[in-house]
Amino acid sequence: MGKMKLSEFISSNRDELIGRCRAKVAKRSAPAATEAEIDHGVPLFLDQLVNELRHGPSKTHEISKSAIRYGHDLLLQGFTVSQVVHNYGDVCQSVTDLAMETGAPIATDEFRTLNRCLDDAIAGAVTEHARGQQDTRYGQSDELRNLINTAITAFEVLQTGKVGIGGTTGALVSRSLMGIRALIDRPVAETAQAASPPVSNSER
Repeated sequence: MGKMKLSEFISSNRDELIGRCRAKVAKRSAPAATEAEIDHGVPLFLDQLVNELRHGPSKTHEISKSAIRYGHDLLLQGFTVSQVVHNYGDVCQSVTDLAMETGAPIATDEFRTLNRCLDDAIAGAVTEHARGQQDTRYGQSDELRNLINTAITAFEVLQTGKVGIGGTTGALVSRSLMGIRALIDRPVAETAQAASPPVSNSER
């Protein structure tokens, strides 16, 4: 690749990278891969990644917004959050694998951008997937369960080593834990009052 930038490398090998991600998805367990899973999320993420490599971080957070929609869509199709996370991880792995195979060095700052975009995408998808899962299961959002599920899922992502603890996914764990603590620390009287039935006029 010589001095070719990572954005140019991805653009030049876009079809190859999508094909590698498609192959990785097809090998995974049920539910079976769908056309939407393979052909929507990965190409969109690659295009947004190239844009950020060329122009810097998006002020409108397009990667996170797209990941939220992607996580929601895959939840409705029966995919687990682990599968959603793996889909984004496949992109990073495919880029680094192809770069190594072709002897194409990735500059440190560009690799950081790649990891940051991956981190933002995973955090967005995890947040929406956890929220949507609670809505589907209980009919309405259960705030505490949602926070716990989000914290656990995001922490499991950190354990894979795909993203660093100091990024967006790590911040998601922190926010979820702080939210859990805030709920637990609500005054007992406030909780009791909300749960108490109204007093009728005859009882006064």
